[in-house]
Amino acid sequence: MKGIKKLFKLITPYKLIFALSLIAMFMVAVFTYLFVNLVQPIMDRLFNLVPQGVPQKIRVMDVIFNFLNITKENLIVALPIILIVTIFGKGLFSFLSTFGMKSIGHRIVKDLRDKLYEKIIHQSLTFFNKSSTGELISRVINDTQKIHEAVSGSLSVLITETMTLLVLFVGIFIIDWQLTLISLSVTPFAIIPLILFGKQQKRKGLEGQVKIAEITNSLFETIAGNKIIKAFNMEKFEIKEFVRKTYEHFKINIKLALIGSLSSPFMEFIGALAAAFILIIGASKIARAEISPGDFGSFIMAILMMYMPIRRLSRANNTIQQGLAGLERVHEILAMKSDVVESPNAYPLPPVKGEVEFKDVYFSYNQSIPVLRGINLRVSPGEMVALVGLSGAGKTTLVSLIPRFYDVSSGKITIDKIDIREVTLSSLRAQISLVTQDTILFNDTVKNNIAYGVNNASMDDIIKASKAAMAHEFIIKLPKGYDTCIGERGCLLSAGQRQRIAIARAILKNAPILILDEATSALDSESERLIQIALNNLIKNRTTFVIAHRLSTIKKANRIVVLDKGKIVEMGSHEELLKKGGLYRRLYELQFIDLE
Repeated sequence: MKGIKKLFKLITPYKLIFALSLIAMFMVAVFTYLFVNLVQPIMDRLFNLVPQGVPQKIRVMDVIFNFLNITKENLIVALPIILIVTIFGKGLFSFLSTFGMKSIGHRIVKDLRDKLYEKIIHQSLTFFNKSSTGELISRVINDTQKIHEAVSGSLSVLITETMTLLVLFVGIFIIDWQLTLISLSVTPFAIIPLILFGKQQKRKGLEGQVKIAEITNSLFETIAGNKIIKAFNMEKFEIKEFVRKTYEHFKINIKLALIGSLSSPFMEFIGALAAAFILIIGASKIARAEISPGDFGSFIMAILMMYMPIRRLSRANNTIQQGLAGLERVHEILAMKSDVVESPNAYPLPPVKGEVEFKDVYFSYNQSIPVLRGINLRVSPGEMVALVGLSGAGKTTLVSLIPRFYDVSSGKITIDKIDIREVTLSSLRAQISLVTQDTILFNDTVKNNIAYGVNNASMDDIIKASKAAMAHEFIIKLPKGYDTCIGERGCLLSAGQRQRIAIARAILKNAPILILDEATSALDSESERLIQIALNNLIKNRTTFVIAHRLSTIKKANRIVVLDKGKIVEMGSHEELLKKGGLYRRLYELQFIDLE
């Protein structure tokens, strides 16, 4: 019941459509009741099967016949017309209720997907580091689809059939209350299995959705990493892993199918037992002239039609339980809070000159192992600082704190003397440009990739930025020039071309602070030369943090900051640090001198 309330809560924003659907569902129940009651006049009036001594009573069909002035003489004409109208009415309102609920289901899924996407997009990098891409895709697509099936189909069935049961119950109670009470005696035998089947369906449904998330993640990773798979001859291994995961999902689905398939025949058997028992009692009541054959026929018809809704409720319950399992997984995401949140009193960061200062900054990902320890660093406006150190020294983490991809564990970072935690995230990030080693481009046109994040950028501005990034020449040679779609992650471009598009994007943004994870070591000499020119254009008059991979870049820096195990161990120019003979000199001799 608690789970059903959650589904109804999703419907709350669509009260009007739901109210109209409820009216339509009620009318379906009414027309079903009328259909059942047509048996009584056929048997009692048309065939005149009423034995002497049967108590007289007012019936629904009597009221309708009196209202329409239908006599026994024109009954044979009127009954088929009433039957057609009844079937048509039931079909019409069934269509309206089904369409209304499906409409609500689609709206709910759209809203949930929008909310999930918004929630995921606003999470910190810590969230993305801990969550697999396939898992998140599964929650947005598969879990919400299960909710849609529960709301648009099964919840509609649940309400319609419950109303039908109630209306039919009132009808049989009016016909013969004693037979009705006897019928109710078997109700517990139907309800208890329904509850047990529902619990199993929800548990297995949740397990199944976890498994489909694993399959989605595996599919995403293997498609994205197809080159590595082929290069290391891992096709057989990946196929074996995928088959194993699909088999686990298959086993859960078989169990779900077993439970679902067992529930309906079980309910039918209970219904058959009840019907057999009622037939025996009813036959004796007809023999004693306590009930007319027509009334008993309507009663049996109603009982049979009541067990059909019970069967449908059983199936609907199975789907609803799977939908509730999906809803639980969706709510897990919606309930998450980002590690990086704006202060309630956050204000827009005014245009800055670009002075960045780290004041006794500590940071750790899991609160136990510190990644950065006691960082104190002041960078003047327009200064270029190169960050060097062994892998894992904390270089990328350090620059990731500036745009608040993560928040410091202690200490603070200021820009132009303003604590970055006091300003809005959008205004902070608007004044920071980023070029990463792993170039991120989108499956869109060259023009839109360069103008990404820059509203109302003119074509002249885009071309100017492209020329400064040494990208214009190759862009105009593309099939559609700036309107050429570059494929997923820019796969239709070379590595050097992708890097220059990313640099053009940073130039167009024209932010006073630049974070550059330089990535030229794997490029051919011509691409590297062009990118070096583009980088020189990019860093002009900007406060620049460079995670350096090339000695040429290090030599251009105003200062070199050497990190080791999360601490700043050395700082100075290239020549100064070489003379010290410390860690920098060892790094120079191990890495940079060979590259140079």
